[in-house]
Amino acid sequence: MSSKLIYLIRHAQPAYPGGKMMCLGQKNDLPLSASGIEQAASLGRFFESLPLEAVYTSPLLRARQTAQAVAGAVRPVLVLPELIELDGGEWDGLTFDQLHDRYPAYFGKGRQASCPPGGETDEQGLARAYAALTYVAQHTQHCAAIVAHSGINRILLCDLLGRPLHEKKRVPQDCGGINILEYRDGIWFVKDVDLKPADMPEN
Repeated sequence: MSSKLIYLIRHAQPAYPGGKMMCLGQKNDLPLSASGIEQAASLGRFFESLPLEAVYTSPLLRARQTAQAVAGAVRPVLVLPELIELDGGEWDGLTFDQLHDRYPAYFGKGRQASCPPGGETDEQGLARAYAALTYVAQHTQHCAAIVAHSGINRILLCDLLGRPLHEKKRVPQDCGGINILEYRDGIWFVKDVDLKPADMPEN
């Protein structure tokens, strides 16, 4: 079986209301900020010279705008609903200060945040995200890109790296970050994590 390269990208920076970062799940469908548009354009310039067959994206606006920049004018952009961000339940739309104030039992020294009230578990998110990744691999001959979210990307990378899902926050995923995956002989390999276009190897 031939080797396939899949670029797993986190969307560029969203336009947070008031400029304060918040928990973004599925309910707050924000566009890119001015800085995010610049990040997306930088991604587009890098991927312009790569032979991407298609760009797959979450249905949320911040991901679709990023995916369109990556795709440019000549590659198809295909929405996969399974790539949508983890459901944040009651946390969705709250700033991180508000989360710590309102849900202290979920945070603290030596503890990991668990499933948000009314939200989605990491295992549930991983099941659908991995199904989407498998679909992309099956429909790619050589090279494709996926634009998704920090939560989804982190649990996918944890799984592919053989790390427990509760370590997901230790996996860096900056806005506009690029992860390079290789699919070879039915096995996934993580080649790089959270690169920027300037960090990428020469084409």
